[in-house]
Amino acid sequence: MPVPATPAPAPVPPPHWAAAYFATVEWLAIAAVGAVTLVAGLQVFYRYVLSDSLAWSEELMRYLMIWTAYLCAGLAYSRGEMLGMRFLVDACPPPVRAVIDGIGRALVVALLVTITGYGWQFSVRTSAEVATALPLSMFWIHLAVPVGAALLAVHVLFTGFFRAEAASRGPASHVAPGGDEPPQGRA
Repeated sequence: MPVPATPAPAPVPPPHWAAAYFATVEWLAIAAVGAVTLVAGLQVFYRYVLSDSLAWSEELMRYLMIWTAYLCAGLAYSRGEMLGMRFLVDACPPPVRAVIDGIGRALVVALLVTITGYGWQFSVRTSAEVATALPLSMFWIHLAVPVGAALLAVHVLFTGFFRAEAASRGPASHVAPGGDEPPQGRA
């Protein structure tokens, strides 16, 4: 007679503020990509229909895409959508794998904290410069680097915490802060 399987422990739910944060960043990204699409359409209309050109459109689209990429990098990490070369790490026994993953996360966070500090300094040093076509201080453009690095560091820390918490509860309870099961492709 087969023995019934014991139910897996319930997944570790992310805090409510994390879900609100994810939704906010997703909507900001959707709005930014929508704005880029609208401005690109306007640029095509002005250039080919009105035989004129919008001097500021390419610069605005570039800056919106830069901010979108930096804001969404953390979401991509938390969902396991970052590329990872894990074949050697995954071949290790689980305790060794956990140590390697912890060291990797610590090194990544250290790098991101360094980028945040230098990015902030660079943003402040370039605050007197103005964008070429937009009346916008380069501080706001360059600020994407430290903000994105800081947010990504938070994602790395929280994803590591949720994975460790889930691992302590059982193998079937690994849930990322976004609520999705993380794929096995992340350090």
